[in-house]
Amino acid sequence: MKEFTAILPLTIEITIAAKNRKEASLFFDDLYLNITIENDGNQVIEIVGDNLGLIENSWELQD
Repeated sequence: MKEFTAILPLTIEITIAAKNRKEASLFFDDLYLNITIENDGNQVIEIVGDNLGLIENSWELQD
C-alpha cells in the first residue's frame, strides 16, 4: 500500500481580558500549548517528525 505524508500549518489565536498590556502579557506568560493527535479512524499512523519541542512561549501580543 502506498504511503502519504501531510503537513498541517497551525496558527492559534487567543483573546483574554486584562486591565492593560502589562497584565495581558503576564497572563499569556502562564499559557502553554498541549497538543495531541487523536486517531478516530483507527488508522495505523507514524508521526514522522514534529517541532513541538521547539515551541516557545513567545506570544505576539496585539492591541
